[in-house]
Amino acid sequence: MRVVHVSTVHQALDVRVFRKECRTLARAGHDVHLLAARPPETPIDGVTFHEIDAPRDVGRMRRLWIRQWSALRACQRVRADLYHFHDPELIPLGLLLKLGGARVVYDVHEDTPREARTLYRDRPSFALLLSAVWLLLEAVAKRTLDAFVCATPTIAANFPAERTIIAHNFPLVEEFPPELDEDRKMTGGIRLVYAGVITAARGIREMVRAVGLLPGTVDVTLVLLGEFASPELEAETRDLAGWKAVRFLGWQPRDRLLEELAAAHVGLVLFHPEPDHMDALPNKLFEYMAAGLAIVASDFPLWRSILARTRAGVTASALEPAAIAGRLLELIQDPASVAAMGRAGREAVRSELNWEPEGRRLVALYARLAAG
Repeated sequence: MRVVHVSTVHQALDVRVFRKECRTLARAGHDVHLLAARPPETPIDGVTFHEIDAPRDVGRMRRLWIRQWSALRACQRVRADLYHFHDPELIPLGLLLKLGGARVVYDVHEDTPREARTLYRDRPSFALLLSAVWLLLEAVAKRTLDAFVCATPTIAANFPAERTIIAHNFPLVEEFPPELDEDRKMTGGIRLVYAGVITAARGIREMVRAVGLLPGTVDVTLVLLGEFASPELEAETRDLAGWKAVRFLGWQPRDRLLEELAAAHVGLVLFHPEPDHMDALPNKLFEYMAAGLAIVASDFPLWRSILARTRAGVTASALEPAAIAGRLLELIQDPASVAAMGRAGREAVRSELNWEPEGRRLVALYARLAAG
């Protein structure tokens, strides 16, 4: 079956979109095409790429319509049996394709209506309006589209059960080789790492402040892999006392990111207790485990239960730098526990928290849609 995955927001080689879903479907025998901005020029692992215009130097609304129009034209050129899109802004495109007789799947990465209230909480009226728009579009999608692929059980609960599957953002085991050093020493100091978009709501201020509260005798480095959400936030963060211990690398290619994870000791996932965070299952949490890192995560009930069950890390109040610093100091003073948590996380990923069963569910969904 010829299938087209479409994203106007994610990078062409996005981990979930390309590395997990598209490659899994190509290995299952489907003719897979991926439409995204600035894609590779040649196929990779059986996936053929097509370019979507994604201008950066125009206003928000004009950029949105340019991306929609470009995506529609690209879909018309490829002419697939099934279209699978990954961004809520593409729901109107999905509805148009469905009206034209195509089969359409919506991949729901986030609880978008709740996420809008977090992203724009400094503009409450706009946040409520945008949240209402996403709710309306998703309501129409639920009545119209063929299937939904949701990243968490909480998100899946919002969609029709008979047309919805869960495909967790669990790691690809092959990206984290067995020979990874699970007992990496701290003789050269302890390396903390945060990977992902750097925002206030994801705890950047608290992480840097916590590092600044550690004793001066502690040799610690906080490696940041990602881009700041705004120049203002970056400038503010650089002024914090803890910045002297930060190694800011910006966005890095996948291979370099994996190398940095392999060299670190502790992974940080200190999201604020916002509505769209409490039940999230962020990719970085499980990639840290796969890389053999001990975890320090927000003290959310769901995350606390995962770390208690896997014995892969500890939690702290994400709003209290002193509490985070206390947890870090406990780990720094107990290297054996850090190594044990890293081994436990690796085993949890190898045994259950990996992409393989998620990919099988996705392939099974496509088989049902092809048969129907």
